[in-house]
Amino acid sequence: MFDECQRIYFSEGRGHTMLTRRAFLQHGSLALMAMTSLNAFAAKPRIGPLNKPIGLQLWTIRDDVAKDLAGALKAVSTIGYGEVEFAGVPNAPAAEVLAMLRDNGLTAPSMHCGMADAQKDLQQRIDYAKAIGSQYLVISFPSTADERFKDGNALAAGMTLDDWKWNAEQLNRMGELTRKAGITCGYHNHNMEFRSYDGVVAYDELLRLTDAELVTMELDIGWVTAAGADPLRLLTRHADRISSLHVKDVRKDAKTGVDRVDTQTTEVGSGRVDWPKLFAAMDPQRIRHYFVEQENFERPPLESAKLSFDYLSRLKP
Repeated sequence: MFDECQRIYFSEGRGHTMLTRRAFLQHGSLALMAMTSLNAFAAKPRIGPLNKPIGLQLWTIRDDVAKDLAGALKAVSTIGYGEVEFAGVPNAPAAEVLAMLRDNGLTAPSMHCGMADAQKDLQQRIDYAKAIGSQYLVISFPSTADERFKDGNALAAGMTLDDWKWNAEQLNRMGELTRKAGITCGYHNHNMEFRSYDGVVAYDELLRLTDAELVTMELDIGWVTAAGADPLRLLTRHADRISSLHVKDVRKDAKTGVDRVDTQTTEVGSGRVDWPKLFAAMDPQRIRHYFVEQENFERPPLESAKLSFDYLSRLKP
């Protein structure tokens, strides 16, 4: 599912002759933010908790990115974000993307890639990540050797422990290749990783079977919470394996489970996660980057991204 979403995100044309009022507001928010004077946000800190730049996973504003990448990056910078994480390969040459980032005072230390896509063109993705200055190529969604599942929910419900072992093997292989390029292979979780197989949790198997020298973990706090697992326990118990985060909040009324990948997100600070407690438990020397991500919206995505940024700014130590 996520791999298909990425293909739509970066390659599908999104031109329409007529927009609904809601769509107009969402797309119009990009122009509004881009036109807003940088001076209006001059006092906003670009540094947040852990004394690090606040980052944004660009899947949060996927429609804006698909419509106008340069404008989207300008809007993100205007809000105050200092880093971005791409949800796949942008639909633009690496040199142009690097120039856009530099023009807006941004860096892109990380880029996502689905496991299924990594089986097809991993080296090209490694080369692209390297060219835009990324230090991490993060596998964003698992797959299976036989690709027998038609969508993400079927995969979440049907993966076996052997499938997870295959993913661990692939991560180690990819880690060897990324290391040769001077970047690090990572893995980003959803909720399905916390399914238990006769007492063996899939995420624990990934940690056990992947080489710590080759594979790091990007812990998605929202998906951990949605699975009914404890992010604080993971952050403290596996501090040596986790080097980046998705700062994602889930609605207070969100249902927990591990057999579907239905998203139930909200602005950071508005949901169920106790962010002050989590950040207080983190080691700033180990957590290198964190990225706000949101998937469900009751307002234009850029407005939500600003609300999350403002909340994290107030948590600055």
